[in-house]
Amino acid sequence: MKKILVLIIALAAAIAGGYFAATSFFTSSWEGTWWGVQDAGLNWSGDNIKILETFTFTSNGDSIIVDQKVQRGARELTGDLSGTAVRDGGRLTITPADGSSPVSFSFNRMNHTIETSLTNADGTPVVLKKVSDSDSAEIEKIRSEIVRTAQNPANAIDTTISHGDNE
Repeated sequence: MKKILVLIIALAAAIAGGYFAATSFFTSSWEGTWWGVQDAGLNWSGDNIKILETFTFTSNGDSIIVDQKVQRGARELTGDLSGTAVRDGGRLTITPADGSSPVSFSFNRMNHTIETSLTNADGTPVVLKKVSDSDSAEIEKIRSEIVRTAQNPANAIDTTISHGDNE
């Protein structure tokens, strides 16, 4: 009788643990700021072009406000994927504010990252990780590298033709 009682208690604990594990596995905390680097490949001058991507997800009732910032060259711009989103299990579907087609991101519970719809030069998806205190130095190092690459004189855009100067 003791063995049956222990077996019933163990079974109940396993079911409860499985329920909580499944609940946390299929729901995720998208809130906060996430970051990643898009490797856009080499430009004509041989510089490796990178784009720093940050996404801030803020809960707003049943939807999520998405604020994307993109470091391109020396400027930080509002990204095209800023808008609103809804959760669907382990996926987040973003509807951009500019009215373009919705995109989906997926949450990887194993390594706590978000796989985006953005792609690197080699075709792999850009992966985001949640910003932590230890990431600040690395983010600023990447931002400085992007700005430095943009300031390389070989990357300056010659606007002579666009201005019609044919002297």
